This record gives sequence, structure tokens and C-alpha cells, in this order.
Amino acid sequence: MRSTRLLLIATLGLWACPAEQKTTPATPDASPTAEAQKAIEVPPGTGPVAKVGGVDIPREVFNREFVQTVERYQKARHEVKPALRERLKDNIVRRLVDAEVITQQAKKMGVELAPAELAEKWEIHKKRYGSEEAFKAFLERAGTSAEDVQRQFEQNLLREKVFAKASEAVTVDEAEVKDFFEKNRERYDEPEQVKASHILIRVAPNAPPEEKAAKKKRAEEALAAVKKKGSKFETVAGEFGEDPTKDRGGDLGFFQKGRMVKPFEEAVWGMKVGQIAGPIETQFGFHVIKKMEVKAARKRPFGEVKDQIEKSLVARKRNQAIRDSLEAWKKEANIEISEKGDPAIMAEAPSGAGLNLENARPQIQPLTGPNARNPEEIRKLPPNGTSDKPVEEAAPH
Repeated sequence: MRSTRLLLIATLGLWACPAEQKTTPATPDASPTAEAQKAIEVPPGTGPVAKVGGVDIPREVFNREFVQTVERYQKARHEVKPALRERLKDNIVRRLVDAEVITQQAKKMGVELAPAELAEKWEIHKKRYGSEEAFKAFLERAGTSAEDVQRQFEQNLLREKVFAKASEAVTVDEAEVKDFFEKNRERYDEPEQVKASHILIRVAPNAPPEEKAAKKKRAEEALAAVKKKGSKFETVAGEFGEDPTKDRGGDLGFFQKGRMVKPFEEAVWGMKVGQIAGPIETQFGFHVIKKMEVKAARKRPFGEVKDQIEKSLVARKRNQAIRDSLEAWKKEANIEISEKGDPAIMAEAPSGAGLNLENARPQIQPLTGPNARNPEEIRKLPPNGTSDKPVEEAAPH
């Protein structure tokens, strides 16, 4: 279920509010976007932007979505040029139409959200923001209202139930799993990995020479401390370290080649197990490194990866089944679209140029919880990154 949800968020982008909850026109002070709507020019027009099976998609709902999306582009310092503006119109209407199609399909399937279930899950979800103050701060950043977020949350739950029912018959047999494994064996080969610990003495990118020299001296002191007879690397890391790994003795875990920034990687791979080296300078500062262990490269057997492959194939097939179902529902529905982007203006830019709606739309997810990035994870940085640890993010399997 969770893998299906994640795939759908990435591919369908259906975060719209249910149309039947949008028939009451918003008052001028109904949401934080009221003032912004005065400043951001919404597309001209009156009446619904679309109809699905005779149900109106109200223009005020479209306008609110449009304003929120443009606001987020502007906050990210992206210029909303005419071609992008027209594409936004098309995409927002499509999302709203898809949401109403799903709402109507839910009724046909007999899928509904019990009030008690919805209230319970909303309270659980809201707690992920940390506090009421944090939730209000999120609303302000996103340029949205609690009512909008709650409607989006309700639509997401309904959508998940509808899609789960539409894909419940999907199965994968062992022959399919085995065939995929045989054709993609190299994906499951494990390269050589090493385990290391480090002590990082941070240095700001533009630190003056005297500060850099002082930091290097501090790293040399850490190196001398770990080489002292009877000392433990973990203890010294806790005393000297300046990144979150100090709380676990500097442990970086296992990693393969290509995960570390170059100076760190070259140092580790050139060391023997048990050897300590440093100070090694990287873009993060000075490191004292201890090579702990080596895992030889190996080919993982089918039995070890069978469950992983099966879950991946089921998720893929469910995603396709849901896509097919949605397209079929849309063909069956009587859809009339009134608000469309101007093809001539949209043609001025390549399709999708500058258009990342998932990042531009106000999302209902907080920046904490199981889907949030762990601040202690170790990443290799892009040119403008700010992490202070030497490992890049692994590619998805």
C-alpha cells in the first residue's frame, strides 16, 4: 500500500480538493491566499473551469490553487513567464478534474471515509507537525489554510482507498520474479564495501587562513589522542567530533566506492583495516579516519532478493493498473473543460520546462516524520550543498 501511494504521488500528482466540498464561494478572508490573490492576477473568466459528470469545478477553487502555486514559484525565485503560466492553468484544471473523477468513482465503488476514521487519522497526521504553532507556521509558509490542508488530506485518503480497490487483484507469481532476477542479475551484485569511523573538525568554506590553521591543529590533536596507548576511537570522537556521528563514536557504517567525496574515498580505500589516518581535508573540514572492516564483493542469491523483487514488481503492476483505471474512468465520465492554456503561448517553451508542480504546490506533508530526510544521514554534496558529511545519496534500487 505504501509503495503504491509513493508511486502515485510521483506520477499522478493528484492533490486536489474534492469538488463537492468546494461549492461554497470563499469569502475574501477565507484563507492566507486572499491578499495574495489580489496581487497575483488570476486568469480572467467566470463560471466553473470544468464539469465532470455534471458536477462543477468552481472557479474560486481553481483561482486559489493557481495563486498558491504561483506564490510558491515566486518564493523559490522562479519567474512565472507566460508559457509557464499557461501550462499551470492546464495542469491545475487536470488535477481538479482527476480528483472529482476519483470522488465520483468512490461513490460507484461504495468506498467512503467514516467520520470517526477520518477524524482519528487527521489528528495523527496533524501531530506530525510537532505543535499547533509549527502547524500554523507551515500554513503560513505554504500560503494555504487549515481547511485547504484538511480537504487535501481527506481527498488523499479517499484516493488511496479507491486506488487500493482498483489494484487489489494484482499479483506476481514466482516465475515472473525469477525471470526478472535472471535478466537483471547485475542489479543485485554487491560491490566491495568498507566500514569506517571518522572525527570531523568542521571548517567553513570561506574560513580565513588563521581559522583553517586552527581547525587543522585541532584535528591533529584528535589524531594524537586516538593514537595514544589505551585510547578508544569512539571516546575521542565523542570529545572532538563536530558532526552528529560523534554521538555514535564517529561510525559511518558500510559504504561502497562512489559514495564518498574523492579525498575521503581515496584515503579510506588506501588504508588497511585498523589503520588510522588524518587529517584528511575535504569540503567539510578535516577528518581523522579509522578503517574498521571490509566486505568483499559478492553476488546475492535469488533467495536473498526474492521478496525485494516481488514487492517492486507488485508495486509497478499496481501503479500501471491504477493508471489504466483512472484513464478508463475519465473516458467514461462526461468531462467538459472551460479553462485551458493557450497552445500558442505554451509552444513558446518546451513541454514541462520549469514545471515542477509537486514542488510548487502547497503540500500537506510536514517536514518531520518517516518521510522527512534524516538530518544525520551522510550525503555527498551537490555544488551548493550544505551537509557536513562525506557520503552521497545512494541510487534507488
